Amino acid sequence: MGLLDGLIDKKTDAEQRRKAEAKEIKKEAREDVMMQSPSLSSHHAAYAGLALLMLVLGVPSSHAERYANDLILTGTAFPSEHISGFKGTAFELGIPDSESTDEYAIFGISSEERQDHPCYVSVKTENINDSEHKLDLKKELCDGKERSREMVAAYTDSSYGKRSFVTGVRVCMNNDNTRVKGIQIRGGTMTDEGRLRALERKVEGQRSGGLRRVAPEEPQDERPNCNDNWKRWALCPGDNHIATTVELHFEAGKEPRSLTGIALKCRHVSAAGSGTGAVRR
Repeated sequence: MGLLDGLIDKKTDAEQRRKAEAKEIKKEAREDVMMQSPSLSSHHAAYAGLALLMLVLGVPSSHAERYANDLILTGTAFPSEHISGFKGTAFELGIPDSESTDEYAIFGISSEERQDHPCYVSVKTENINDSEHKLDLKKELCDGKERSREMVAAYTDSSYGKRSFVTGVRVCMNNDNTRVKGIQIRGGTMTDEGRLRALERKVEGQRSGGLRRVAPEEPQDERPNCNDNWKRWALCPGDNHIATTVELHFEAGKEPRSLTGIALKCRHVSAAGSGTGAVRR
């Protein structure tokens, strides 16, 4: 048995050596691949970086539109004569005075609630010379907690013509006149010559019976406890003025704090010239 045991031990040693050599060969092969493929890794890194950049900055849409003729906002921002609703602690959302061809005006307002308090407002703005560039400006006094369904009144691209902006707003209050429960807007559509004309409304679909349904001239949204308690309009004070800033009024005290009224600040619009070289895409 001693001779047989010696042969088995030698065979086992040889198999172990072969396995060890095969493992070393595989390891060297992997290292060679890694050394010979730095360009592949760098390409992957480049594409990953590009993907991240696209997520952060946004990919230009095929529907992006820079208008043929630029418009400009001129003069001082004038406040609306009235507040719709009731005065409280005021917060401004928007840019009342700026000097640039990349200026923004308001096309909609939305609100959300927490525990029946309208404590969150989003003011929807759009670049007056490029419909692709939109900004939502937000004011939140909800103590950071979960909110209810959005209530919104806006001139969306799907229902209204390009360059449709707000010139007036009014609110609906609860029966105690302490909380905003409805929002309605008024506005018009700008021409390439910088003139504010009647709102361009689109067909939104068909009612039963084949009748056409056109987008409302003064879109609104409300909650069940609005009860048709609408207040007076807050309107831009001059001809050819559009709203560039919303003045939000909230009740005092601990959060959640309720929205109690809305006013506007507006600027005059005019054409920057016959064209600036910008083209439609």
